Amino acid sequence: MWLGAEYPEGSSVSKPTAFGSIAGLSVAGVIVAAVLAQHWTQNRDYERLLTRGEELAGQYCVACHLEPAPDILPKTSWEAALGYMGFWLGMENLDYLADHPEFAQENVSSRHEILERENALPSGAALEESDWDALRHYYIESAPVEPLPQADRPELRWQLPRFEVVQVDYPIPVAVTTLVRIRESTGEIYVGDSGAQTLTILDGDGRVTAGPMRASRPLSPVDIEFVADMAYVGSIGDLLATRPSLERVAHIAAIDLTELSIAAPQFDVVVDNLFRMADMNVLDLNDDGRPDFIVSGFGAVVGNVSWYESQPDGSFEEHVLVALPGAVKTEPYDFNGDGLLDIMVLLSDAREGLHILENQGDNEFELHTIFVTHPAYGHTYFELQDFNADGAMDVLVVNGDNVDSDPYNTNKSYHGLRIYLNRGDYLFEEVFFYPLYGAFIAKSADFDGDGDLDIVASAFYPDFSSGARESFIYLENQGGLNFSAFTNGQVMRGRWMTMDIGDVDGDGDIDVVLGGGYIPTGMFAHMDLYSELVETGPPILILKNTLH
Repeated sequence: MWLGAEYPEGSSVSKPTAFGSIAGLSVAGVIVAAVLAQHWTQNRDYERLLTRGEELAGQYCVACHLEPAPDILPKTSWEAALGYMGFWLGMENLDYLADHPEFAQENVSSRHEILERENALPSGAALEESDWDALRHYYIESAPVEPLPQADRPELRWQLPRFEVVQVDYPIPVAVTTLVRIRESTGEIYVGDSGAQTLTILDGDGRVTAGPMRASRPLSPVDIEFVADMAYVGSIGDLLATRPSLERVAHIAAIDLTELSIAAPQFDVVVDNLFRMADMNVLDLNDDGRPDFIVSGFGAVVGNVSWYESQPDGSFEEHVLVALPGAVKTEPYDFNGDGLLDIMVLLSDAREGLHILENQGDNEFELHTIFVTHPAYGHTYFELQDFNADGAMDVLVVNGDNVDSDPYNTNKSYHGLRIYLNRGDYLFEEVFFYPLYGAFIAKSADFDGDGDLDIVASAFYPDFSSGARESFIYLENQGGLNFSAFTNGQVMRGRWMTMDIGDVDGDGDIDVVLGGGYIPTGMFAHMDLYSELVETGPPILILKNTLH
């Protein structure tokens, strides 16, 4: 409207010219162009930094484990996790954690102390500070603000119609239950506590019949196996990994049975100097008539899976089968039908995964990898079952360990339990996934007597911020691996570290025993709840099946 406009003579308003308007527009255009150029440059630099960070992740992260996608953790958790990861690369500056709560900073700093204790710190930085900034930038900028939600799953019903909850008068005030084992042949429940360093025997109604028993050498029971007139107790030795891995403080003790039970125990150490043990199998692997041991030496920074071969003089020779830490469980089974026992192995440290050691005979094994996952999966357990009744052994796998490098106990959508069907030739297909935060153990049996396999599962790291923590679930198979999910408030009151199933009362159906573990690990962001659980959490619960 200004071009060609008439102004009265003497007007105090300056008369613009076409040139002035164009010049004004030109100046504005220059400013806009400069802003756009700056924005474009910043975007270009941002994208270059992301690209560089992604390249570095592919170079450095894969040296220890699968390259993780940024969306497996939210931004806050990534900052803490990268602090720990940085130690492995010689990057020790944690200034970027200054805004994190004290418990998170202490958690990350403690990892440095562990690596220093294990002599695992590098002698110098593996990359430039600018590259480390780029790698961190890639993960933190690409990560979601909040954890990704769980996938769809069956509606959880807050009732347990299949089970009657039985309270137990168990004389351990603050339980750290690392072992529960139902021994159906005698109607006993064996309970190991690594805090009190005891072994106790209960009857099918939860009454103490022997113990708590202690050994001359401190006992931290995580497994017990019965063979003929002997019981073998596996002791982890260092539950919270406070000592160097190479001290190898775990051991296996033998106990003579009197009338098929432990009466006056004498714990005789038969295999010593083991890495922190998570699991053991007692079997005659080489068919020489003497019991051998397969030990999952989880360790810490160092560990292994070993076969301890029984010798004629009563000693045991170690054969290292997998020279990696993080073994949580092994299971022998003849997968290829050649008459030799193979060994399935679940690893949960760094390059997590499920493997089969194929027995070649003559003490030789060939490794077959079933799957490998990123290091936040937190695998904890598996068991072998034929879920589709086709004669081939399938596998139920659990993942939910939630403390490694993550002080916030972040909910992870990929935690839960999975069924893999055996398709032959060491190929297993995932056909079922039930999301369960902090899943720890799952076991399957025909609890309802309808001819197919149901599942019970416990979670040691549930969503502690929820008023309805899913600490235990019962999945009832409706056919075709379609499950209905159940729990109730009584089982929510506990924090379950271990679990076993079996017929505790001799009535012909399958019951459940849950063992509580009241340690602060994974709960530093929820210490009020932790204090409540210590005060009120049941040490042991028996869930008696009401089928019979």
